[in-house]
Amino acid sequence: MNRILQIFIAVIPLIVSLSSQDPTLHIRFLFLSVIVSGMLLFYLFQKQKIENSSLFNPFMICFSILIATYLLSAFYNGFGSESTYIILKLFLFYCFSLIVIQHVKKNGYKSLLNSFVYFSLFASIIYFFQLITSYSEIINIEATWKREKAFNAIAGSMGHKNLFSSIQFLLLPILIYVFISSNKKMRILSLIAILLFITALLQTQTRAVFFALIIFSVSLLVLVKDNITKKHIVYLFSSCIIILGSGYIFTKYTNRYDAFIKEIDKTLEFTSSARYKLYNSSLKLIAENPLFGVGPGNWRIKIWEYDLYKGTLGKMFAQRPHNDFLWVFSEGGIVAGISYTLLFLILIKDAYYLHKRRKNKDNLFYALLFSCFLGYVFISLVDFPLERISHNIIFFVLASFIIASKKQETKYTTSVFILPLFIIISIYSFYVAYIRYDAEKHTKTAIYYKNKGNWNRVIKEIDKAYNKDYYEIENTSTPLLWYRGVAYFNQNKYNKALIDFKDAYVANPYHVHVLNNLATSYEINKERIKAKEYYNKALKINPTFKETRINLAAILFNEKDYVNALDVILKSNVAYYKKRVKNNDNYDLYLKTIVKGWVNSIQTENDKEKKELDKVIKEFDNNPEKAAWKWKKINQKREEKKVDYLTALMLFEKKK
Repeated sequence: MNRILQIFIAVIPLIVSLSSQDPTLHIRFLFLSVIVSGMLLFYLFQKQKIENSSLFNPFMICFSILIATYLLSAFYNGFGSESTYIILKLFLFYCFSLIVIQHVKKNGYKSLLNSFVYFSLFASIIYFFQLITSYSEIINIEATWKREKAFNAIAGSMGHKNLFSSIQFLLLPILIYVFISSNKKMRILSLIAILLFITALLQTQTRAVFFALIIFSVSLLVLVKDNITKKHIVYLFSSCIIILGSGYIFTKYTNRYDAFIKEIDKTLEFTSSARYKLYNSSLKLIAENPLFGVGPGNWRIKIWEYDLYKGTLGKMFAQRPHNDFLWVFSEGGIVAGISYTLLFLILIKDAYYLHKRRKNKDNLFYALLFSCFLGYVFISLVDFPLERISHNIIFFVLASFIIASKKQETKYTTSVFILPLFIIISIYSFYVAYIRYDAEKHTKTAIYYKNKGNWNRVIKEIDKAYNKDYYEIENTSTPLLWYRGVAYFNQNKYNKALIDFKDAYVANPYHVHVLNNLATSYEINKERIKAKEYYNKALKINPTFKETRINLAAILFNEKDYVNALDVILKSNVAYYKKRVKNNDNYDLYLKTIVKGWVNSIQTENDKEKKELDKVIKEFDNNPEKAAWKWKKINQKREEKKVDYLTALMLFEKKK
């Protein structure tokens, strides 16, 4: 058992799947379900029992309440494929924590520490291999924003650069402790791991981890201040100077210094950032669903209702609120949110008291854990480690070190049915994990063929991926049947497309692309009233969504309602003109057609007005970029002065 846990922790960074959408999430969920199921079966065959003190520890009680409230929320809001996945994931973490707690009580925490060092080294080696092999290509990119985007795309085996940095932060207390207390070999390896982490952090420029490190350092200095000598102060000061100087040279050499300054500026201008918009929308969602939340896994679906995507181009969709506390409150309700918060408070309190009561190196060990948990709270406030299997495995192992170190007695006895029940659920988790992992692979393939226009292959891959009970929505909250509907639509199989768009609407009734395509299908079926209904629903979610505005404007144009058609299309959020041309955007063609229809409908005897109307169409032919810009301004003038389009046109020309 000890060897299995050691290997499992160490090799987590190596568990990656390049064939799935997310290279780590579902493959590690599958791997965790195998390990937990295997260990529980080992307990059963060895006739071992789960200790009562583990089950009734305050931390584990709060964890149980969190799972129970998620279950209640799922029943209240309706069980979906994502709800099942989230609850099973939490259950596996719960069982894994129990296993580690019992192991640490029996063998002590030191038997697992070296695994953290190897984890960190494997993660860093993968990251720097990616950086080194792609560096020359990235550094030659002329456009600064493209170069920074390419650097930021390097994430090792953690799926995201911020996640790579935050997992390394979570490993830091163990790396420091091993460096101080272990044998020569492990001290060297832990020092290398720490240096690689600091170097990588300068490259990833993860603000959350920088702030967490400040919290960690200040907290640790306060706790161990009585043991600090002048010699230690000199070492600390020298280390800081070396790290800051090396960091400056490194960021300058890699052309990342300016990007680092921009990251600081983003932090100072938080209210104008996308992160602020995420939090604001999430708070609105919580305010309307305080008791039961919106259900596990439903944040990314329900958040569409709360103004998050207003004014966007409809191309990028949030998967989580980048704040684990808001996430839990949103999906599980107030009890779940309080329970999750208490997990951190309990660990911080217990780590502090253990630090005060222990002596020598044990005293330092718990001081390191206390400081780490404080910093990790900040990371959880601005990022999404709760979603990640790797982060939770390390977090709950660290939590188990604290829980197992507390001496507890309880009068409760464990039911003989608990272990068999846990085994059944864990094996079921493995079944679900396998289905989701396989489905995600087919979904990635389907998206690839969608971009290639191979519609037959899209249909085949979605047929293999779709599972109503376990996988019906992919990572961006887009229903799988939407992809198949798009494929059928492009094959002119409009009836099949309509059926899929209807089912996709049931899975996510707020997705603008689902609403837009469903409305278009109704329009093709000559159900114009329904088409308008769903176009307007899409515009309620994103009032400036171009595709919907063009389609609704086309209906109004065909009805010869040119004024309303202009009102609709001119409020579209569009890319700049050169990009529209590059992407074969149809906005300018539709705008020209509608304006021409409006011009032909105008009856006027005024010579000046006739002259301006004659000039309008010529402008679209000679300079379409300027013409599109001009009509945006005319629309603004019309709304500002509350006049008709002809008057607004004349006012615009007069001012010019």
